[in-house]
Amino acid sequence: MRDECPHRDTPPTARQQSVATRRELPPGPKGQRLRNFYRRTTGYPEFMEQLQEEYGDIVSYDLPFMKCCAVFSADLIREILVAQQPSFPPWFPGALNQFLEAPGCRYGALPLAHGEEQRQRSDLMEGAFSEERVETYAESVLAKARELCDRCRPGPDIDVVKEMERYTWDVLVAIIAGRDVVIPRRIGEDLLDFMKAHLVQDMLPLGQLLKKLPLPVFRRGYESNKAFDKAMYAAMERARDPSHPGDDVISHYIRARDREDIDWVLGHDRAIRDEMFVLLNAFIDAPAAVLVFGIQLIARHPWVRDRLEREVDEVIGDRPVGPADFHRLPYMRAVLSEVLRFEPPTHVLLPKEAKRDCVVGGYLIPKGTLAHVAMRVLHHRPEHWDDPEEFRPERWLEDPPPGPPRVPGHAYIPFGLGAHVCRGADVATRLFVLGMATFMQRLRFEPQSTRPPKRNDNAVGVKGSWFATVRDRSPGSAAGVAGAEPAA
Repeated sequence: MRDECPHRDTPPTARQQSVATRRELPPGPKGQRLRNFYRRTTGYPEFMEQLQEEYGDIVSYDLPFMKCCAVFSADLIREILVAQQPSFPPWFPGALNQFLEAPGCRYGALPLAHGEEQRQRSDLMEGAFSEERVETYAESVLAKARELCDRCRPGPDIDVVKEMERYTWDVLVAIIAGRDVVIPRRIGEDLLDFMKAHLVQDMLPLGQLLKKLPLPVFRRGYESNKAFDKAMYAAMERARDPSHPGDDVISHYIRARDREDIDWVLGHDRAIRDEMFVLLNAFIDAPAAVLVFGIQLIARHPWVRDRLEREVDEVIGDRPVGPADFHRLPYMRAVLSEVLRFEPPTHVLLPKEAKRDCVVGGYLIPKGTLAHVAMRVLHHRPEHWDDPEEFRPERWLEDPPPGPPRVPGHAYIPFGLGAHVCRGADVATRLFVLGMATFMQRLRFEPQSTRPPKRNDNAVGVKGSWFATVRDRSPGSAAGVAGAEPAA
């Protein structure tokens, strides 16, 4: 996916001034801490969009016990994520050592690291997702996609959100721990609920006291963590067996200990377990949301659906989809690029904390301020995109793609930007392209409602249920004829 970003990189244009001579905060709503908190927790995407419309490209606002700013332009986003990245490390609520202590990630993880530790962790993760290994992981993607097709037989209505979450979870478990490892999706749901509850409580007054209450969400989290740990440590023991092929992420990490050419930052099993905990449990929402919104947008634009089905039929036919088909499906890849633009995996990136007084766009960002990068607003800016509110995959096939040369490369950041760019982007693209090709070869999903899925209140992933009827696309069926209308 990284090689598909068609924009040209341009130097930042934000004029920097010294903190000593510039003390003005960005514009924004004054006070309103509780109102801002309510709007953010009940409609984060809408809150961000309204801030940009009312106040411009950089906005300051307050929450209870927090000072925040939001940035919406490509140049200011690049300023925070690249040019001044050392001054804006990832932020995490509360004390990291206390977060999910049991279950826990006391040794941290790549998304929360910065500086030299972040570089070392990133190099190790990048090796786990090398080109050769990604091709191996594609086999797991295809195996789990075929399992989903077998579950979703034509006729009954299915909850697309739950099915895509299960598909994503099963693929990631296979990639991280091994193809024959099974961890029920319920465990992931419990741990994810645990993390979300913990994060919300850190934003509330007396939140630390609430964590000590025997709430069901915490009890389930502790119980599911035991099952998770059992599977992770078993995978580590298997990775030490020389006869094991080592075609999973855990094996890459375990066997890296024997190499002398790296700076090792995860020196024991518990530290590796913590990295895998965050990798698996914190990255289900985003790819699952892309799949759900992809299905919704394809169904909403039948000419896109018909062209995709023709491409799958012509390129693949009746044979099984294979890893090499990823490069033979240009329109499917264009659809993914447009889904990532139109409905990116997260509306707002994880916050960055100013570690000193900084100047961004000529405004003071005081030390301790949390900076929020509004990705979806950026992907819909009319100065960067022709017809930004139009879902048009063809823009990614145009020559030169897509649109005017004035669009900078950092106006399209579905996998982040700078030091914390997603190292699993190549796997994520195959999760969509190969998975959707497998689904569309056999099935057609017809949404029951014209309403789009609902975003989670934290702007990452989708919530609730979203149902679709499954139609048969096998040869001879009504939906199997390219361009045919769905059966009544």
